[in-house]
Amino acid sequence: MKTSNDPIQRLDQLRHLIESRSTSELQRQTRKLLVADLAELIEGLDRTEAAFLFKTLPEVQKAKLFGTLSSTYQNYIIRSLDIETAARLLGETPQSERHLFLKHMPRVRLRRLLEEMTAEERAEWQRYSEDELGHWASPDVFVAQPDWTVQETIQALKARTPEQEVVFYVYIVDGDNRLLDRLSIQRIATEEPQTQLTALMDHETAMLSASDPLDVVFDRFETRDAESMPVVDADQRLVGLIHADDVMHLRQDRLSQEWQRSGGMSVTDVPYLESSIWDQLVKRGGWLALLFVGEMLTATVMTSYEAELEQAVVLALFLPLILSSGGNSGSQSSTLIIRALALREFQLSDWPIIFRRELITGVTLGVFLGLIGLVRILFWDYLGWADYTEHGKFNAFDVSLAVTVGVMGIVAWGNLIGSLLPLGLRALRLDPAAISAPFLATFVDVTGLILYFSFASAVLDV
Repeated sequence: MKTSNDPIQRLDQLRHLIESRSTSELQRQTRKLLVADLAELIEGLDRTEAAFLFKTLPEVQKAKLFGTLSSTYQNYIIRSLDIETAARLLGETPQSERHLFLKHMPRVRLRRLLEEMTAEERAEWQRYSEDELGHWASPDVFVAQPDWTVQETIQALKARTPEQEVVFYVYIVDGDNRLLDRLSIQRIATEEPQTQLTALMDHETAMLSASDPLDVVFDRFETRDAESMPVVDADQRLVGLIHADDVMHLRQDRLSQEWQRSGGMSVTDVPYLESSIWDQLVKRGGWLALLFVGEMLTATVMTSYEAELEQAVVLALFLPLILSSGGNSGSQSSTLIIRALALREFQLSDWPIIFRRELITGVTLGVFLGLIGLVRILFWDYLGWADYTEHGKFNAFDVSLAVTVGVMGIVAWGNLIGSLLPLGLRALRLDPAAISAPFLATFVDVTGLILYFSFASAVLDV
C-alpha cells in the first residue's frame, strides 16, 4: 500500500490496516515516521486502535514514542499491556519518562511491576517524592572531566549509542560528580582539538535543585525559556536533566489536577471511559457528602431566623436569587485572583490594593444587580403578575429595597471572600486552586444568608 503524505488520508490508511490486523504493513508504514508525527497519528485514533498500533512497534520505537504522548493516551496504552511487556518497555524508557510511565500505571499493576524491578531501580523510584524535581530528572547526561580535551570529548560523543538521548550540551563534573559547568556542542566543535574544557568554562550555568517543588521548576522554565536544565542534589552533585517537554507534561498534569479540585472532587488521572463507576463514586462521593453537610448549615441559619420568615414569608421567595448572586461573584473573583497568582501579576504584599479593588468592584456589581432586582419586583407588582406585599402587609417598594440591599451585600461579600481566600492559602504555602467552586459557593451561601436576613429584617422591621 502506498503511503499518503496527507495526515487525514494517512490516518484512514492506518485505521484500515489496524482493522485488517496487517501488522507487517503497519510496521513498514510507521518505521520511517518521526516520533512527533507518529504521536500525532496515534492521538487521532481511538483507544483500542492506538493500543493495537503501539503493540506492533519495535521496543526501541515504543520507548521513544511513549514519553511524547499525552497522559490520556499513555493511560490507554498502559492498560493494554501485560506485565512482561510493560517491564520490557520500562527498561527501554528514559528515566524521566519512566517516572511518567509508572505514575499512570494502575496501583495493582504498579505493585507487580515494581516487583520486577531491581532493588536499585526501586530505590531510585522512591528517592524523591512526586512533588520534587529529582523524581522526574533523567540521568541520561553526557558528562566530561574538566581536563578532557576537545578531541577526547568528541571521541566520547561518538561512542554513544543511537538509543541514547541527543546531546546538545556537555556537562562538566569533578571527581565527586559535582557540576562545574556546561558547554554547548557548538562551542566545543569550534575549538582546537587539544584545548582543554577547563579553558572554556565560565561557571555561569543555571541549575535546579533536586528538592525543588514543581511550581518552582515551572516558573524557572517559563522565565528562562530553556530547553533543558541540570538538576543537582544538596551537595551540588549532578542528578540528571529535566527537559522542557517533560516539564510541559508535568504542567498539564498539574492543571488537570487543579481543574478537578476546583470542581469539588478528588484528583484522578484515569481517563473517563477507563474509570469504573465505583471509582467515580469514591472520587466524587466524599466531596459531595462534605459539601452537603456544609449546605445543611443553611438550614441551621434559616431556623435561627424562623420568626422573621413567619412574619415575612416573601423573603424566602428570593433566596435562590440572593444565594446564586453571591456564589457567582465569589467564583468570578477567585478565578481572577488564582489566575493572577499563577502568572505572578502581583505579590501577597499587594493584598490591601486587591481588597480595595474587589470591595469597590463588589459594591458596584451589587448595586447593578440590586437595581435589576428592584425594577423586576416593582414591575411585576405593578402589572399584577405577583403579589410581594403579602396582601397589603408590606409595601412593594420596601420588599424590593430589602432584596436590593441583600443582593448588594452578598455580592460584595462574595467578591471579597473569593479574592481573599486564595491569597490566604498562598500565604500558608498551600495551593490556591484547592478552593473548589462548590466549597466557595457553600461558604458564601451560609454567610450570605445571615447578611440577607439581617438586612431584610432591618428594612421590613420584622
